[in-house]
Amino acid sequence: MTDEIKNLLQDYMEAAVNLYGIIPLRKFLEIYNTQNEPVTEQELKELTDSINFDERHYDIIGEDEVYKTAEKTDFLDKTLTSEYLYCMGDWDDYIEMCDMQEGIDYYIPKRERFLRYKEEYFFEKSLEFIDVRAFLRNLPYLNQKDADDIAEEMQLELEMELGNDITHAVNGAVRLGLNPDDEAGLRTFCELLMNMNDGVRKHCYRGHTRKEIFSNIF
Repeated sequence: MTDEIKNLLQDYMEAAVNLYGIIPLRKFLEIYNTQNEPVTEQELKELTDSINFDERHYDIIGEDEVYKTAEKTDFLDKTLTSEYLYCMGDWDDYIEMCDMQEGIDYYIPKRERFLRYKEEYFFEKSLEFIDVRAFLRNLPYLNQKDADDIAEEMQLELEMELGNDITHAVNGAVRLGLNPDDEAGLRTFCELLMNMNDGVRKHCYRGHTRKEIFSNIF
């Protein structure tokens, strides 16, 4: 395998983790091979064996690591998993995310768009995001940088959040400088954040937005 292919595979791994939070290696390989000259399972395994995951924000996890009674996990059944789902020392978040994702199809953008997600903080700036950012920029006690930082942090919080709960995001905004004593402002912010949440590409929906998921159901 050439260095060019190795680097491309690692770019795809970064992108997949950032877009989905968790993805089985089998599905990852399918996506990669659909969009590029195919590689084999063995070639992927050789690459992952050479990676120092201590230097990455993700790891490869098998069910035998999560459940004490599980049999040894086959390589392609292991998952690429973002570190926020296992870094707290237990597997509760990992298990909950797997349960939320079950039965949902993957959002798979075209190759060029997919690879944009290798950038850790890349996201699609929706009109709803711009509304949240504009509201924060207009608050008299926040400068533009702080307002933008809060808006982008909210985007990240909502990507990782399960379902439609924005509590952690609101608490995060307060921690970063949103005034909790401004009741009217806080109420407006929550309404804008709820609207924004519908358009965020969420890990629990395998890269789909809540709007996309529920428009397919009803």
